Amino acid sequence: MSDLIYQNYSNKCNGWVSPSNLFFGPEILSLSGYQSPAGSNTIVSIVGSNFFSYSVIRFGTFTPTVYFINSNLLSFYIPNTLFPGTYPVQVCNGSVCSNIVNYTIDMASGYWMINTGGNTNTITNTNPNGVKVSWLSRGSPFTVNTSSTQYNTPLTAYSIMDNQTWIICQGNGNDTYINLPSNSSYNGREITFKSISGLVYSTQQNIYPLSGTIQTDLIIGGSGNANWSSLVYDNSIQRWIIMQSNW
Repeated sequence: MSDLIYQNYSNKCNGWVSPSNLFFGPEILSLSGYQSPAGSNTIVSIVGSNFFSYSVIRFGTFTPTVYFINSNLLSFYIPNTLFPGTYPVQVCNGSVCSNIVNYTIDMASGYWMINTGGNTNTITNTNPNGVKVSWLSRGSPFTVNTSSTQYNTPLTAYSIMDNQTWIICQGNGNDTYINLPSNSSYNGREITFKSISGLVYSTQQNIYPLSGTIQTDLIIGGSGNANWSSLVYDNSIQRWIIMQSNW
């Protein structure tokens, strides 16, 4: 009776899972910063999960350009034209969006305007009452003196401190060498470099350029004055990624 039909109960359903419990959308765990002065060009890194190259960032009603680093890290620039206030930050993969994290643009005692033209950066407080406020959230600029070189080997190199995120490299015709921090606690950290003259190198080949995936030691290239680069640290590959530059 091999042609009889029978029921195989070994493949019976083991239960039902509610679709609401199956969530694979983006999630925001933290931001690299939660506030900045109005008028500033601040980079914010979003740490989370389920990010893709096509993910969209919503900053209030604004959709800034997304810099995709990996599935756990995105970066974007705060629009410098927005008014002070609290803005919801959200990551969306199509119609599926993450939780909301708030970001504050502050103009409580005046705001700063940054001018990057010429050979020096200048910051102007627009408060007409002359109230003194702190530098941009990235901290005041720190000047690194010339690093001497011999047979392409740095004799001296400057090590970046935890409270230094805006570095001006004097150069004076020579190249400058930098020891960049590398630690899991620095994930999403940004550092901006500006060169008055000369090239700027990392003492390790731990830099990913603006385009391409070949790691290098060059932070700032080109021989012109006032070249700059903004870097963000990606702990998943333990490398600094050039997010924006002008060389």
